[in-house]
Amino acid sequence: MDRHDLWHAAARTGMLLGTALLGGCSMLGGGPQTLKGESGSFNGATVSTWARMGPDGQVSTLGFTLPMSAVNHEPMAGHHQSVTLNFPKVAQDSTFINFLALDFMPQGHDPLGRYGTPHFDVHYHHLTKAQVQAIDCKDATQGDPSKVPAGWLPPVPPGVPPQDVCVPTMGYHALPLTEFKAPGEMKDGVFDQVMIAGYYGGKFIFVEPMVSRAALQRQASFSLPVPAGPAQATLYPTTFEATYNASTQAYDFVLGGFKPVQ
Repeated sequence: MDRHDLWHAAARTGMLLGTALLGGCSMLGGGPQTLKGESGSFNGATVSTWARMGPDGQVSTLGFTLPMSAVNHEPMAGHHQSVTLNFPKVAQDSTFINFLALDFMPQGHDPLGRYGTPHFDVHYHHLTKAQVQAIDCKDATQGDPSKVPAGWLPPVPPGVPPQDVCVPTMGYHALPLTEFKAPGEMKDGVFDQVMIAGYYGGKFIFVEPMVSRAALQRQASFSLPVPAGPAQATLYPTTFEATYNASTQAYDFVLGGFKPVQ
């Protein structure tokens, strides 16, 4: 089951910042409260993760920086581009977010009328890289539909076998109601930006802003709603913003407003 089939099916339906923690993190130029995560090569540029600490010693925001050179670059033969990067350890230890999986889909994917345009899939994963890599879609467990965040649909449409809409190394994708003009009928025209909620094993495991390249090429900031977090003892983001910086010619993709959910 590949990701193209997923979208076809969808169309049918308080930690303190201490010296020990800082020892494993390097600083960015923004000051001692900005911690650098991993960096990696992506679509002709370098992408870096980071976390910023608030005055209370807790993570206030986390995200990554995406240069416009990566947005505009045309990969050889139109091949899919991807990178996985850990966030700083303090963020992994205290928040819902563990690592970033960033993908560029130069041809988009099904349903082509809606998502068949070059775009970026941005998975903020709760699980570890190894746990996500082990997702083989054999577990068809689904959570309580009544606990799906308000404004989002359950990830498995009624009457559809769960394995038919599961993506290996990802899981199940729940779309917001705003993507549909009628039950089971997606909006006309290509999308701009959308926030997706991810599940596997009956649990909420990632948030995914999905953004078209055309939207990013406008070089304008934007925000998306974040689905409500699961009931577990962690700090969970309540805001998402993609902020364009004209001086650096790059976007910061930022999760913020972290609050306890327990």
